[in-house]
Amino acid sequence: MTILEFIRKNSLMVLIVIVAVGAGLVMMDYSGKGSAFSRDFYIRVNDVGYSYPETAAMGENGKQFLSSLISATGELTEHLDADGNGAIDPSEQPAAIAWQQEHPEVFRSLNDLRSVYAAWHYGVAKDGEVNVAINRAMLQAEADKLGLHPSEEQIDAYLRALPAFKKEDGSFDLDLYRRLAGYRHGNTNRVHEEAFRGVVSDLIIWDALRKMVGDGVAFNTKAQVAYLDAISQSISGITAFIPSSAAPAAPDPTEDELKAYWEQHKENYKSDERRIISVYTLTPGEGGNSENLLATADEILQELSLANGQGLDGILDRASKNPQYEPFSYLQADGSALQSYELSTQQELAELLRDTVNDNGKDTPLATIAFSEVENVATPEVYLAAKTNGTADRLVAIRQIRGFYTTPDGKLKLVRIEAVEPPTVLSYEKAKERALVDCRKERADHALRQYAQKIYDQIQSALAEKGLRDAFEIATTAGSTVEDFGPLAMGQLNTVLPSGVSDADLIGTPSGKLAPLAILPDGARITAVSRRTVENSPSATIRRQLMELPMQNEQLRAEMMQEWQHDGFTRFKVQLSTSVRTTRDSGEE
Repeated sequence: MTILEFIRKNSLMVLIVIVAVGAGLVMMDYSGKGSAFSRDFYIRVNDVGYSYPETAAMGENGKQFLSSLISATGELTEHLDADGNGAIDPSEQPAAIAWQQEHPEVFRSLNDLRSVYAAWHYGVAKDGEVNVAINRAMLQAEADKLGLHPSEEQIDAYLRALPAFKKEDGSFDLDLYRRLAGYRHGNTNRVHEEAFRGVVSDLIIWDALRKMVGDGVAFNTKAQVAYLDAISQSISGITAFIPSSAAPAAPDPTEDELKAYWEQHKENYKSDERRIISVYTLTPGEGGNSENLLATADEILQELSLANGQGLDGILDRASKNPQYEPFSYLQADGSALQSYELSTQQELAELLRDTVNDNGKDTPLATIAFSEVENVATPEVYLAAKTNGTADRLVAIRQIRGFYTTPDGKLKLVRIEAVEPPTVLSYEKAKERALVDCRKERADHALRQYAQKIYDQIQSALAEKGLRDAFEIATTAGSTVEDFGPLAMGQLNTVLPSGVSDADLIGTPSGKLAPLAILPDGARITAVSRRTVENSPSATIRRQLMELPMQNEQLRAEMMQEWQHDGFTRFKVQLSTSVRTTRDSGEE
């Protein structure tokens, strides 16, 4: 059996990992999730239950394939940024505008894909990937109801129409399609390709629904232009920076005041979380193939998932003896299967465990992965007692597993979080020094705010009588640095505003008046607007017509689609298992 045939026989669960070999997709973190072999639903949409592996696959595929399409489309515009600084500078604008006029479909496609990416991540779950899965499930339910499922021919036509898949001569970029569809070594990964085309199918359904919900809807053009004039004007002004050192020194707190401060903020003073972890290492055999070893690791993870994370030593032993798998060893020099690290903080573990691994394309310390979010893990006391009794493996669940990750020398690392000691509130005596630092900072900030507000009020009172320039002499006398600025183009990526001041602050401030007082980490800023102008050049007009006006209309239609999503959560009776962490659960709104 070839590796490709072997991978093709894998279940949907394996898809989460094996696509990492193809297009950079990665296995979702199992933190807080339900058992991979549980028959209970992880999410339910329109009375259809989706297990955690199914949810993970839908969410991760939706996220990663959309990202790939966005990146591929973005590559078409990279030549516009000649100096590579991430922005279209004034010197680059003429050529960029000319190219935009010739290729408006590229920007429409890029904006559409970015809009879908943001929309699919919207929802009630903390994990964006879970929201993607929910939204895709709702799209498929709506397609069932309205008969919107596209044919294979329609999917082909959609792909051929995407600018990202067109070469300079207008022909279809088959190499890009093969790359995204998992084409490797002369063969296509059928499961991977079906996952990719499934995401494209949902994109087509989304487009169809968007036309039904918001086709033809647009802002009044005259009102749009007036709005764009307001937010894209150029503004000049005067600004004063008041350093923290200019404010009167705040008195130190008394012992009673410090204790009261700690009592009020004691949740901020906790011990560091500590964990017990184990690390398994797979070392490829002599002359081994790293890609094949990843495929073997995928199969190990699948079996481990079905066992809910238990019996890893036995699974590794069987896999290392299986002639169909890529040869590897996993035992340490002393014959043990794993490296154990006793109860440690993340900093302590980082000093002991210096391995760095590839995590979704980024070099990441293994200690960081060992301290990724996890729930419902045994306490150190429970784990150590079970370890003494030889029953520690019974405590393991798949949510505690992190891996496999590749190391620079070609090995694979798997982390298992054995036990977690959560942070606890420190006593006053242990937290006293930290509380004193914070209390002093709070008092210094309060003193700075009072001092800056006094100067601000004095300038405000003097404006009518003295005008801006003379009124700001008050700030100079108070030890501030006063400077002119502008004209600054609002809404431009390469515009550098005075620190602490936003576009909205300046746009909302009438000429000759003060913007809101800005308190910064190292001081305060008082800013006034002296003059504003609106650009009416041909390039500005073209920019509005080709980019800004269409983007505003697209945003309006996106908000209408968000209403469809809101309605869908109820209409399709969306249910989440208790394992799904929502934004409300996490304290977010």
